[in-house]
Amino acid sequence: MNFMIQKCLNTLLLPLLFFCNTGCSDYPSPEEQMIDASDGGPNGVAVSYKERAKETYDMIQQLYSVGGNLYKENIPIQDGDRPYSYLWPYVGMLTAGNLLYELGYGEDIHNKEFTGLEAYYDNRTVLPTYQAYPVSGGGTDHYYDDSSIVAMELIDAYKLTGNNFFLERAESVAEFIMSGEDDRLGGGLYWFEAVSTECNSGPNCMKAANTTAYASFVASELYMITSETEYLEFAERTYQWNYDTLRDPADNIYYNSINIGTLEIDATKWTYNAAMMIMSGVNLYKITEEEVYLNQAIATAQSAFSRFTSVRNDLLFYTANDSWFNVELMSSFIRLAEYFPGADQYVQVFIQDLDYAWENSRTESGQYYEDWAGINQGRYYWLLHQAALIEAYGRASIYLNEQ
Repeated sequence: MNFMIQKCLNTLLLPLLFFCNTGCSDYPSPEEQMIDASDGGPNGVAVSYKERAKETYDMIQQLYSVGGNLYKENIPIQDGDRPYSYLWPYVGMLTAGNLLYELGYGEDIHNKEFTGLEAYYDNRTVLPTYQAYPVSGGGTDHYYDDSSIVAMELIDAYKLTGNNFFLERAESVAEFIMSGEDDRLGGGLYWFEAVSTECNSGPNCMKAANTTAYASFVASELYMITSETEYLEFAERTYQWNYDTLRDPADNIYYNSINIGTLEIDATKWTYNAAMMIMSGVNLYKITEEEVYLNQAIATAQSAFSRFTSVRNDLLFYTANDSWFNVELMSSFIRLAEYFPGADQYVQVFIQDLDYAWENSRTESGQYYEDWAGINQGRYYWLLHQAALIEAYGRASIYLNEQ
């Protein structure tokens, strides 16, 4: 066992979606697509992480691309698939467009992905935003978490290109996102628009950790660009609601949601909810210089590393499911490492896992297993799980300062 693996195992001794089943449109429920992340030496690197990111992108173009700038949801096609992917997996390709542009692959990929995004734009009179499925396929609901992850990529696109369209669109979408907050249960955001007015019962009548944390992060990002106090006040308020309402004080990781009618807590803990609270906390620390935000982010990161890793195939791996969620956690550790050097070892375990997956955990067509340890293929067919690897390799390349 090499030094890095032993170091990671030693760290384990440190202290330590969701919602829509029917009725909210035909958008597949995250419960239907996700698996509960319950408790439960790199091989030779012949290809750079930058090149791996591009090769993964090219594989997706070959297998999933359809209709010019859009994609299939799954390859092989699964029962119930529609002609195009839903917005959530499509945003994984927006991230790819931003990262590949940052890595020097040119404007054509970036333009392709952000042109395709507009197929989902509902230019309605009040609170225009992106809907769950291309508008050519009819009306669907509007999700606060979907809009937040789109806004994140629009903000990154603005930072990379300086094109004001991306900032203006991000601010417009932020208006919709912020409309998902009200004072029921003291604050927090609903999951999607249809339940945001006067719902009193049902599994989707709830306030959620993911929407609230994403919204806080987006607002903090916009504040750092615009200095508009409304964004900072919103970011601090929603962050604090999540911290006070959905944090498990035993480990500083976040529960999924709270039902408005029953006050029942969905105690599922996902890697990405921890990730977004880490990223929001880091941003608020950068803005306010209040140590409490950084300390809370560190506490969540330490527990997340302990909870969401286990030894498989004699190596330390993150959870065997939900690649995109896990890559959100990788991104949060990268942001935290600037202020907390201990986060570097958390990132290094991700990089070790990516090395293993490259060599051992792919199908004959090049699709990555959902379990990067290669034990189970899982839902390898889902576009989102494949797009996550572009992001992961791209972020590894930037983190390691590859030339």
